[in-house]
Amino acid sequence: MKKVLVAVVALILLAVGGIAVKFYALSPVARPAPDVHAPTSPEAIARGDYLANHITGCTTCHSPIDDTVPGDVFIASRIGAGRDFGSEEFPGTVRAPNLTPDKETGIGNRTDGEILRAMREGIAHDGHVMFPMMPYTSYANLSDEDALDIIAYVRTFKPIKNDPGPTKIDFPVSMFIRAVPKPVEKSPPPEPTEPVARGLWIMANASCAECHDTIDDKHQPIPGKHLAGGQHFTFSKGVVYAPNLTSDKATGIGAYTDEELMRVFQEGIGKDGRPLWVMPWAALKGQTEEDKRAVIAALRTIPPVTNQVPHSQMH
Repeated sequence: MKKVLVAVVALILLAVGGIAVKFYALSPVARPAPDVHAPTSPEAIARGDYLANHITGCTTCHSPIDDTVPGDVFIASRIGAGRDFGSEEFPGTVRAPNLTPDKETGIGNRTDGEILRAMREGIAHDGHVMFPMMPYTSYANLSDEDALDIIAYVRTFKPIKNDPGPTKIDFPVSMFIRAVPKPVEKSPPPEPTEPVARGLWIMANASCAECHDTIDDKHQPIPGKHLAGGQHFTFSKGVVYAPNLTSDKATGIGAYTDEELMRVFQEGIGKDGRPLWVMPWAALKGQTEEDKRAVIAALRTIPPVTNQVPHSQMH
C-alpha cells in the first residue's frame, strides 16, 4: 500500500509540475514589442476612427457608458477613459484600461509597438496576459495598416486622468489564459471586399460571438451553437439575453427581412418593436450601408440552430 501511495503521490506531483511548466514556464508565448510607428496623416486617423468606433468597438469598451439609454452609448466627453465591467458575468473583475494619452493612468508612455502587441497578441506593456474579453485573438486578423490606423486615432484622444483599476481574474482561469497569446509574425491580409467574406470579417472584429455564442457553465462556447444566443447581461435596467443570430426561422433571425435587420443596426429596434439595450447598435449604426449589407449577407450564411432564448427582463 505504501508503494502504491508513493506512486500515486509521485504521479500527482509530476502532473502538477507539468501543469506549472506548461502555464508558467512555457506560457505565455510572447515576443518583444515590435518597433513600429503609427501614421499621422488625416486619412489614417479618419480610417482609424471608423474602425475603432464602428467595427472593433474599442471606444465602446474603453469608455464609461450611459446606461440610461439603449445602445451601449459611451459618454463622449470621457472617450477612452476606461470602463469597469464588474464581476457579475466574469470569473473575476474585468476593467478596460484608460486609452487616453494621460501619462500616469493612460497610454501616454506606451510605444506604438506595445499598443500593437496588446491589441493583436494579448500581452500588456508589463508582460502580463490580458483577459481574452479583450478580443486580441480576433484582432490578430487585423492587418498592420488597420491596426496602426486605430492607434493613430487613439493617439488623438484628449488626456483624461482616470485609473479604472486592474483586471483581476480568478484561479484557475487566470492560469489557463496564459496559454492563449500567440505572436503575429507577419501582417495579416487586408480587409476582404466580397460581401459575405467582409461581413464575416466585420462580425469577427466586432466580437459578435463574444455575446451571441451559447456558452456552458465555464463560459466556453458550446460546439454546434455558434451565435445561437442565450448569454445574459445584468445592468441597471434589468437582465438582457443575447438573441439567437442563426438563420433558424422560429428562434433565430431567419424570419427577419433584410430591412428589419437594417432597423436593428440603424435604430436598435427588434422585430417585436422593443428597443435593444446592451447591444452596441449606437456604434454599429455608423457603419456604411455597404458594410451593414455585408453583415446581413454574412448572417444569412449562419446555419440554423434551434435555441429559444428567454425574453429580456427590464424594469
